[in-house]
Amino acid sequence: MKTGRMVTQQSPSGRSTVKPPELDDRSVASRAVRQASRILLAFSVALSVVVAGCTSQRGGSSGAAAGGSAAASRLTGPAVTVGFVTVENSTVGSYPETRKAAQAAVDYANTSLGGLDGRPLRLISCATDGSPESSQNCANRLVATKPLAVVGGIDFGAEAAMPIYETAHIPYVTGSPQLSGELGSHNAFAFSGGSLSELLGLTDYLTNIRHVRSVHALYLDLPGLLSAAIQGSQNVLHHKGVSDVKLVPEKSDAADFAPALTQVAAGKPDAIIVVFQAATCTRIVQAAAALNIRSDIYFIGPCTTPAVPRAASGRTDNLYFASSYLPVGTSDGDADTAAFRKAIPEADRSSSSQGSFSAVLNIRSLLAGTAQPTSAALLTALRASHDRPNVMAHPFTCDGKQIDIFPAICNTAVRLLAWKNNTFTDVTGNWLDGRQLIKLIN
Repeated sequence: MKTGRMVTQQSPSGRSTVKPPELDDRSVASRAVRQASRILLAFSVALSVVVAGCTSQRGGSSGAAAGGSAAASRLTGPAVTVGFVTVENSTVGSYPETRKAAQAAVDYANTSLGGLDGRPLRLISCATDGSPESSQNCANRLVATKPLAVVGGIDFGAEAAMPIYETAHIPYVTGSPQLSGELGSHNAFAFSGGSLSELLGLTDYLTNIRHVRSVHALYLDLPGLLSAAIQGSQNVLHHKGVSDVKLVPEKSDAADFAPALTQVAAGKPDAIIVVFQAATCTRIVQAAAALNIRSDIYFIGPCTTPAVPRAASGRTDNLYFASSYLPVGTSDGDADTAAFRKAIPEADRSSSSQGSFSAVLNIRSLLAGTAQPTSAALLTALRASHDRPNVMAHPFTCDGKQIDIFPAICNTAVRLLAWKNNTFTDVTGNWLDGRQLIKLIN
Protein backbone atom coordinates (compact mmCIF):
# COMPACT_ATOMS: atom_id res chain seq x y z
CA MET A 1 0.00 0.00 0.00
CA LYS A 2 1.36 3.41 -0.91
CA THR A 3 2.64 5.72 1.76
CA GLY A 4 2.82 9.49 1.41
CA ARG A 5 6.25 10.87 0.70
CA MET A 6 7.73 14.02 -0.77
CA VAL A 7 9.64 13.58 -4.03
CA THR A 8 12.54 15.94 -4.57
CA GLN A 9 14.06 16.53 -8.01
CA GLN A 10 16.75 18.77 -9.43
CA SER A 11 15.70 21.18 -12.15
CA PRO A 12 18.07 22.00 -15.04
CA SER A 13 19.13 25.08 -13.13
CA GLY A 14 20.05 22.97 -10.12
CA ARG A 15 17.10 24.22 -8.06
CA SER A 16 15.21 21.65 -6.03
CA THR A 17 11.61 21.14 -6.99
CA VAL A 18 9.06 19.35 -4.89
CA LYS A 19 6.20 17.18 -6.02
CA PRO A 20 3.13 17.14 -3.73
CA PRO A 21 2.95 13.93 -1.72
CA GLU A 22 0.54 11.13 -2.42
CA LEU A 23 -1.33 10.16 0.73
CA ASP A 24 -2.39 6.63 1.40
CA ASP A 25 -6.02 5.73 2.02
CA ARG A 26 -5.53 3.15 4.74
CA SER A 27 -7.50 3.54 7.91
CA VAL A 28 -5.84 4.28 11.23
CA ALA A 29 -6.70 2.49 14.44
CA SER A 30 -9.17 4.45 16.53
CA ARG A 31 -6.76 4.85 19.42
CA ALA A 32 -4.09 6.35 17.18
CA VAL A 33 -6.65 8.69 15.66
CA ARG A 34 -7.73 9.90 19.08
CA GLN A 35 -4.12 10.48 20.12
CA ALA A 36 -3.30 12.31 16.90
CA SER A 37 -6.49 14.32 17.19
CA ARG A 38 -5.65 15.49 20.69
CA ILE A 39 -2.16 16.52 19.65
CA LEU A 40 -3.31 18.23 16.47
CA LEU A 41 -6.14 20.02 18.23
CA ALA A 42 -3.71 21.30 20.84
CA PHE A 43 -1.30 22.20 18.05
CA SER A 44 -3.97 24.15 16.17
CA VAL A 45 -5.24 25.98 19.24
CA ALA A 46 -1.70 26.72 20.39
CA LEU A 47 -0.84 28.31 17.07
CA SER A 48 -4.03 30.37 17.16
CA VAL A 49 -3.07 31.75 20.56
CA VAL A 50 0.37 32.62 19.22
CA VAL A 51 -1.34 34.65 16.51
CA ALA A 52 -3.68 36.21 19.06
CA GLY A 53 -1.01 38.54 20.37
CA CYS A 54 -0.54 40.10 16.94
CA THR A 55 -2.04 43.51 16.25
CA SER A 56 -0.56 43.46 12.76
CA GLN A 57 0.01 45.97 10.61
CA ARG A 58 0.74 34.42 -8.35
CA GLY A 59 -1.79 31.81 -7.80
CA GLY A 60 -5.19 31.40 -9.38
CA SER A 61 -7.06 34.21 -11.03
CA SER A 62 -10.54 35.46 -10.18
CA GLY A 63 -11.34 36.07 -13.84
CA ALA A 64 -10.60 38.48 -16.63
CA ALA A 65 -10.98 42.18 -15.99
CA ALA A 66 -14.15 43.82 -17.26
CA GLY A 67 -13.12 47.41 -17.74
CA GLY A 68 -12.88 49.37 -14.49
CA SER A 69 -15.52 51.92 -13.50
CA ALA A 70 -17.46 51.27 -16.71
CA ALA A 71 -18.06 47.73 -15.50
CA ALA A 72 -19.30 48.99 -12.14
CA SER A 73 -21.78 51.32 -13.81
CA ARG A 74 -23.31 48.37 -15.67
CA LEU A 75 -24.06 46.35 -12.52
CA THR A 76 -27.78 45.80 -12.05
CA GLY A 77 -30.14 43.83 -9.88
CA PRO A 78 -30.13 43.20 -6.13
CA ALA A 79 -26.75 43.06 -4.45
CA VAL A 80 -25.29 39.68 -3.53
CA THR A 81 -24.44 39.86 0.17
CA VAL A 82 -21.31 38.35 1.69
CA GLY A 83 -20.85 38.44 5.46
CA PHE A 84 -17.51 39.06 7.11
CA VAL A 85 -16.33 38.59 10.70
CA THR A 86 -13.02 39.38 12.38
CA VAL A 87 -11.59 40.51 15.71
CA GLU A 88 -11.18 44.26 16.13
CA ASN A 89 -10.30 46.57 19.02
CA SER A 90 -9.96 43.74 21.51
CA THR A 91 -7.45 42.95 24.21
CA VAL A 92 -6.63 39.69 22.37
CA GLY A 93 -5.82 41.52 19.15
CA SER A 94 -7.20 43.68 16.37
CA TYR A 95 -7.19 42.80 12.69
CA PRO A 96 -8.90 45.60 10.74
CA GLU A 97 -6.60 44.86 7.80
CA THR A 98 -8.54 41.64 7.14
CA ARG A 99 -11.81 43.58 6.84
CA LYS A 100 -10.17 46.22 4.66
CA ALA A 101 -8.80 43.53 2.38
CA ALA A 102 -12.20 41.83 2.07
CA GLN A 103 -13.82 45.16 1.21
CA ALA A 104 -11.04 45.86 -1.30
CA ALA A 105 -11.81 42.52 -2.97
CA VAL A 106 -15.51 43.41 -3.20
CA ASP A 107 -14.67 46.82 -4.67
CA TYR A 108 -12.27 45.25 -7.16
CA ALA A 109 -14.85 42.65 -8.19
CA ASN A 110 -17.49 45.33 -8.73
CA THR A 111 -15.30 47.83 -10.58
CA SER A 112 -13.14 45.49 -12.66
CA LEU A 113 -14.73 42.04 -12.83
CA GLY A 114 -18.38 42.80 -13.44
CA GLY A 115 -19.50 41.92 -9.94
CA LEU A 116 -21.11 38.48 -9.85
CA ASP A 117 -22.58 37.94 -13.30
CA GLY A 118 -23.58 41.59 -13.54
CA ARG A 119 -24.91 41.93 -10.01
CA PRO A 120 -23.01 43.97 -7.41
CA LEU A 121 -21.36 42.32 -4.44
CA ARG A 122 -21.93 43.81 -0.98
CA LEU A 123 -19.92 43.15 2.18
CA ILE A 124 -21.59 43.27 5.59
CA SER A 125 -19.02 43.03 8.36
CA CYS A 126 -19.22 42.37 12.08
CA ALA A 127 -16.40 42.87 14.58
CA THR A 128 -15.97 40.45 17.49
CA ASP A 129 -13.92 40.83 20.66
CA GLY A 130 -12.57 37.29 20.36
CA SER A 131 -14.95 35.76 22.90
CA PRO A 132 -17.34 32.90 22.05
CA GLU A 133 -20.33 35.05 23.00
CA SER A 134 -19.25 37.86 20.70
CA SER A 135 -18.70 35.46 17.81
CA GLN A 136 -22.14 33.95 18.34
CA ASN A 137 -23.67 37.43 18.37
CA CYS A 138 -21.96 38.29 15.09
CA ALA A 139 -23.07 34.99 13.57
CA ASN A 140 -26.70 35.67 14.45
CA ARG A 141 -26.52 39.21 13.09
CA LEU A 142 -24.88 38.11 9.85
CA VAL A 143 -27.23 35.16 9.29
CA ALA A 144 -30.16 37.56 9.62
CA THR A 145 -28.91 39.43 6.53
CA LYS A 146 -29.16 36.18 4.49
CA PRO A 147 -25.63 36.28 3.09
CA LEU A 148 -24.36 33.98 0.39
CA ALA A 149 -21.52 33.03 2.74
CA VAL A 150 -19.65 34.33 5.75
CA VAL A 151 -15.95 34.99 5.33
CA GLY A 152 -13.79 34.69 8.44
CA GLY A 153 -10.85 37.02 8.84
CA ILE A 154 -9.46 36.11 12.26
CA ASP A 155 -12.08 35.06 14.79
CA PHE A 156 -10.89 33.31 17.95
CA GLY A 157 -14.47 32.49 18.95
CA ALA A 158 -15.36 30.90 15.61
CA GLU A 159 -15.89 27.46 17.14
CA ALA A 160 -18.88 28.72 19.14
CA ALA A 161 -20.40 30.29 16.01
CA MET A 162 -20.10 27.24 13.76
CA PRO A 163 -23.43 25.63 14.83
CA ILE A 164 -25.27 28.85 13.88
CA TYR A 165 -23.86 28.86 10.36
CA GLU A 166 -24.43 25.11 10.04
CA THR A 167 -28.09 25.38 11.08
CA ALA A 168 -28.61 28.20 8.57
CA HIS A 169 -26.81 26.19 5.85
CA ILE A 170 -24.56 29.16 5.18
CA PRO A 171 -20.96 28.21 4.36
CA TYR A 172 -18.19 29.69 6.45
CA VAL A 173 -15.09 30.28 4.33
CA THR A 174 -11.70 31.60 5.32
CA GLY A 175 -8.26 32.15 3.89
CA SER A 176 -6.55 32.21 7.28
CA PRO A 177 -8.00 29.52 9.57
CA GLN A 178 -7.23 29.76 13.28
CA LEU A 179 -9.08 27.33 15.52
CA SER A 180 -9.96 23.65 15.57
CA GLY A 181 -13.66 24.55 15.64
CA GLU A 182 -13.63 25.92 12.12
CA LEU A 183 -11.14 23.33 10.85
CA GLY A 184 -13.31 20.48 12.07
CA SER A 185 -16.61 21.72 10.66
CA HIS A 186 -18.02 20.16 7.48
CA ASN A 187 -19.75 23.50 6.83
CA ALA A 188 -16.44 25.40 6.84
CA PHE A 189 -13.95 25.70 4.01
CA ALA A 190 -10.39 26.95 4.44
CA PHE A 191 -8.59 27.93 1.24
CA SER A 192 -5.28 27.61 3.11
CA GLY A 193 -4.12 25.50 6.03
CA GLY A 194 -2.90 28.56 7.96
CA SER A 195 -0.17 28.28 10.58
CA LEU A 196 -0.63 24.51 10.90
CA SER A 197 0.24 23.90 7.24
CA GLU A 198 2.99 26.50 7.32
CA LEU A 199 4.82 24.78 10.16
CA LEU A 200 4.34 21.35 8.59
CA GLY A 201 5.57 22.61 5.22
CA LEU A 202 8.56 24.28 6.81
CA THR A 203 9.45 21.10 8.69
CA ASP A 204 9.22 19.09 5.48
CA TYR A 205 11.49 21.57 3.68
CA LEU A 206 14.12 21.44 6.40
CA THR A 207 14.16 17.65 6.61
CA ASN A 208 13.53 16.57 3.01
CA ILE A 209 15.28 19.34 1.05
CA ARG A 210 17.91 20.75 3.38
CA HIS A 211 18.41 17.50 5.30
CA VAL A 212 19.18 19.35 8.52
CA ARG A 213 20.47 17.49 11.55
CA SER A 214 20.00 20.20 14.19
CA VAL A 215 16.85 22.26 14.71
CA HIS A 216 16.33 24.59 17.65
CA ALA A 217 13.05 26.38 18.29
CA LEU A 218 12.11 29.53 20.16
CA TYR A 219 8.42 29.50 21.00
CA LEU A 220 5.82 31.31 23.03
CA ASP A 221 5.84 30.04 26.62
CA LEU A 222 2.30 28.84 27.34
CA PRO A 223 2.66 25.93 29.80
CA GLY A 224 0.06 23.24 29.27
CA LEU A 225 -1.37 24.58 26.03
CA LEU A 226 1.75 24.10 23.95
CA SER A 227 3.07 20.95 25.62
CA ALA A 228 1.29 18.46 23.35
CA ALA A 229 2.05 20.52 20.24
CA ILE A 230 5.74 20.81 21.06
CA GLN A 231 5.99 17.10 21.88
CA GLY A 232 4.37 16.30 18.56
CA SER A 233 6.86 18.54 16.74
CA GLN A 234 9.76 16.80 18.49
CA ASN A 235 8.44 13.42 17.40
CA VAL A 236 8.24 14.51 13.77
CA LEU A 237 11.77 15.91 13.77
CA HIS A 238 13.24 12.82 15.42
CA HIS A 239 11.40 10.54 12.98
CA LYS A 240 12.89 12.55 10.11
CA GLY A 241 16.45 12.06 11.35
CA VAL A 242 17.04 15.33 13.21
CA SER A 243 19.32 14.30 16.06
CA ASP A 244 19.71 17.67 17.79
CA VAL A 245 16.37 19.21 18.80
CA LYS A 246 16.30 21.97 21.39
CA LEU A 247 13.14 23.81 22.44
CA VAL A 248 13.42 27.16 24.21
CA PRO A 249 10.26 28.79 25.62
CA GLU A 250 10.00 32.52 26.28
CA LYS A 251 7.28 34.95 27.32
CA SER A 252 5.95 37.28 24.64
CA ASP A 253 6.48 40.26 26.94
CA ALA A 254 10.04 39.35 27.90
CA ALA A 255 12.08 42.45 28.70
CA ASP A 256 15.00 41.16 26.64
CA PHE A 257 15.09 38.35 24.07
CA ALA A 258 18.90 38.19 24.03
CA PRO A 259 19.17 35.45 26.71
CA ALA A 260 16.63 33.19 24.99
CA LEU A 261 18.21 33.78 21.58
CA THR A 262 21.67 33.08 22.95
CA GLN A 263 20.38 29.79 24.31
CA VAL A 264 18.57 28.77 21.12
CA ALA A 265 21.57 29.70 18.94
CA ALA A 266 24.08 27.77 21.07
CA GLY A 267 25.86 25.11 19.04
CA LYS A 268 25.12 26.90 15.76
CA PRO A 269 22.10 24.81 14.72
CA ASP A 270 21.27 24.27 11.06
CA ALA A 271 17.95 26.01 11.60
CA ILE A 272 16.13 28.06 14.23
CA ILE A 273 12.33 28.06 14.08
CA VAL A 274 10.45 30.93 15.71
CA VAL A 275 6.80 30.49 16.73
CA PHE A 276 5.58 33.88 17.92
CA GLN A 277 3.26 36.66 16.86
CA ALA A 278 4.40 39.45 14.52
CA ALA A 279 4.79 42.10 17.22
CA THR A 280 7.23 39.85 19.08
CA CYS A 281 8.98 38.71 15.90
CA THR A 282 10.12 42.28 15.27
CA ARG A 283 11.86 42.31 18.65
CA ILE A 284 13.36 38.88 18.01
CA VAL A 285 14.95 39.87 14.68
CA GLN A 286 16.31 43.04 16.28
CA ALA A 287 17.97 41.01 19.03
CA ALA A 288 19.22 38.36 16.57
CA ALA A 289 20.90 41.04 14.46
CA ALA A 290 22.52 42.60 17.54
CA LEU A 291 23.84 39.17 18.61
CA ASN A 292 25.12 38.46 15.09
CA ILE A 293 23.33 35.10 14.96
CA ARG A 294 24.23 33.43 11.66
CA SER A 295 22.05 30.31 11.78
CA ASP A 296 19.11 30.45 9.39
CA ILE A 297 15.97 31.63 11.20
CA TYR A 298 12.53 30.52 10.01
CA PHE A 299 9.19 32.17 10.79
CA ILE A 300 5.61 31.12 10.03
CA GLY A 301 2.76 33.11 8.45
CA PRO A 302 1.82 35.51 11.27
CA CYS A 303 5.30 37.03 11.02
CA THR A 304 5.24 37.30 7.23
CA THR A 305 4.63 41.01 7.27
CA PRO A 306 7.11 43.70 6.11
CA ALA A 307 7.50 45.14 9.61
CA VAL A 308 9.39 42.03 10.75
CA PRO A 309 12.30 41.97 8.27
CA ARG A 310 12.48 45.76 8.31
CA ALA A 311 13.23 45.55 12.04
CA ALA A 312 16.45 43.61 11.30
CA SER A 313 18.30 46.76 10.17
CA GLY A 314 19.46 45.16 6.94
CA ARG A 315 20.53 41.83 8.49
CA THR A 316 17.98 39.75 6.60
CA ASP A 317 20.15 37.30 4.65
CA ASN A 318 19.39 34.46 7.12
CA LEU A 319 15.67 35.17 7.62
CA TYR A 320 13.04 32.96 5.96
CA PHE A 321 9.24 32.92 6.12
CA ALA A 322 6.73 30.12 5.47
CA SER A 323 3.53 31.59 4.00
CA SER A 324 0.33 30.13 2.62
CA TYR A 325 0.40 32.85 -0.04
CA LEU A 326 2.65 33.94 -2.85
CA PRO A 327 4.70 37.10 -2.34
CA VAL A 328 2.98 40.29 -3.47
CA GLY A 329 6.21 41.91 -4.61
CA THR A 330 6.56 45.44 -5.95
CA SER A 331 5.48 44.67 -9.50
CA ASP A 332 4.44 41.84 -11.81
CA GLY A 333 2.02 39.11 -10.80
CA ASP A 334 -1.45 38.54 -12.22
CA ALA A 335 -4.30 41.06 -12.18
CA ASP A 336 -5.56 39.94 -8.78
CA THR A 337 -2.14 40.32 -7.17
CA ALA A 338 -1.77 43.76 -8.73
CA ALA A 339 -5.21 44.73 -7.40
CA PHE A 340 -4.26 43.61 -3.89
CA ARG A 341 -0.96 45.49 -4.07
CA LYS A 342 -2.73 48.65 -5.25
CA ALA A 343 -5.52 48.54 -2.67
CA ILE A 344 -3.64 47.38 0.44
CA PRO A 345 -0.81 49.51 1.87
CA GLU A 346 2.37 47.72 2.91
CA ALA A 347 1.63 48.07 6.63
CA ASP A 348 -1.59 46.06 6.15
CA ARG A 349 -0.11 43.29 4.01
CA SER A 350 0.05 39.93 5.76
CA SER A 351 -0.98 36.34 5.15
CA SER A 352 -4.25 37.19 6.94
CA SER A 353 -5.15 40.14 4.71
CA GLN A 354 -4.15 38.15 1.63
CA GLY A 355 -6.41 35.38 2.89
CA SER A 356 -9.45 37.65 3.20
CA PHE A 357 -8.90 39.21 -0.23
CA SER A 358 -8.44 35.77 -1.77
CA ALA A 359 -11.48 34.20 -0.08
CA VAL A 360 -13.90 36.84 -1.39
CA LEU A 361 -12.64 36.47 -4.95
CA ASN A 362 -12.70 32.68 -4.73
CA ILE A 363 -16.38 32.79 -3.74
CA ARG A 364 -17.14 34.99 -6.73
CA SER A 365 -15.25 32.68 -9.07
CA LEU A 366 -17.01 29.56 -7.78
CA LEU A 367 -20.45 31.04 -8.47
CA ALA A 368 -19.72 32.84 -11.74
CA GLY A 369 -22.04 31.50 -14.42
CA THR A 370 -24.42 29.70 -12.08
CA ALA A 371 -28.13 30.07 -12.74
CA GLN A 372 -28.79 31.46 -9.27
CA PRO A 373 -26.14 32.46 -6.71
CA THR A 374 -27.31 30.88 -3.46
CA SER A 375 -25.67 29.41 -0.38
CA ALA A 376 -26.75 25.96 -1.51
CA ALA A 377 -25.14 26.47 -4.91
CA LEU A 378 -21.94 27.66 -3.25
CA LEU A 379 -21.85 24.64 -0.92
CA THR A 380 -22.25 22.35 -3.92
CA ALA A 381 -19.50 24.15 -5.85
CA LEU A 382 -17.13 24.07 -2.88
CA ARG A 383 -17.60 20.36 -2.24
CA ALA A 384 -17.14 19.59 -5.94
CA SER A 385 -13.97 21.67 -6.27
CA HIS A 386 -10.82 19.91 -7.42
CA ASP A 387 -7.55 21.74 -8.06
CA ARG A 388 -9.57 24.93 -8.33
CA PRO A 389 -7.58 28.13 -8.99
CA ASN A 390 -6.91 29.93 -5.71
CA VAL A 391 -6.16 33.66 -5.70
CA MET A 392 -2.50 34.24 -4.70
CA ALA A 393 -2.31 30.66 -3.42
CA HIS A 394 -2.06 26.99 -4.41
CA PRO A 395 -5.17 25.45 -6.05
CA PHE A 396 -7.71 24.09 -3.59
CA THR A 397 -9.73 20.87 -3.33
CA CYS A 398 -12.51 20.92 -0.75
CA ASP A 399 -13.17 17.19 -0.50
CA GLY A 400 -12.63 17.03 3.26
CA LYS A 401 -9.67 14.69 2.77
CA GLN A 402 -6.64 16.97 2.58
CA ILE A 403 -6.17 16.41 6.33
CA ASP A 404 -8.74 13.89 7.57
CA ILE A 405 -8.83 15.23 11.11
CA PHE A 406 -9.50 18.75 9.80
CA PRO A 407 -12.01 18.35 6.92
CA ALA A 408 -12.38 22.10 6.40
CA ILE A 409 -8.85 22.45 5.03
CA CYS A 410 -8.89 22.60 1.24
CA ASN A 411 -5.20 23.34 0.64
CA THR A 412 -2.06 22.53 2.63
CA ALA A 413 0.65 23.94 0.34
CA VAL A 414 2.93 26.78 1.44
CA ARG A 415 5.67 28.91 -0.04
CA LEU A 416 9.09 29.73 1.43
CA LEU A 417 9.91 33.44 1.21
CA ALA A 418 12.90 35.67 1.88
CA TRP A 419 13.26 39.46 2.15
CA LYS A 420 15.27 40.98 -0.69
CA ASN A 421 15.30 44.46 -2.22
CA ASN A 422 12.65 45.64 0.26
CA THR A 423 10.08 43.00 -0.60
CA PHE A 424 9.26 39.34 0.01
CA THR A 425 10.59 37.05 -2.72
CA ASP A 426 10.18 33.36 -3.51
CA VAL A 427 13.01 31.09 -2.39
CA THR A 428 12.32 27.64 -3.86
CA GLY A 429 10.13 28.44 -6.85
CA ASN A 430 7.68 25.70 -5.88
CA TRP A 431 5.03 24.79 -3.34
CA LEU A 432 5.93 22.84 -0.20
CA ASP A 433 3.46 20.43 1.38
CA GLY A 434 4.11 18.73 4.71
CA ARG A 435 0.70 17.21 5.44
CA GLN A 436 2.11 13.67 5.25
CA LEU A 437 4.13 14.42 8.40
CA ILE A 438 0.98 14.29 10.52
CA LYS A 439 1.17 10.52 10.74
CA LEU A 440 4.57 10.86 12.45
CA ILE A 441 3.23 12.95 15.33
CA ASN A 442 2.56 9.90 17.50
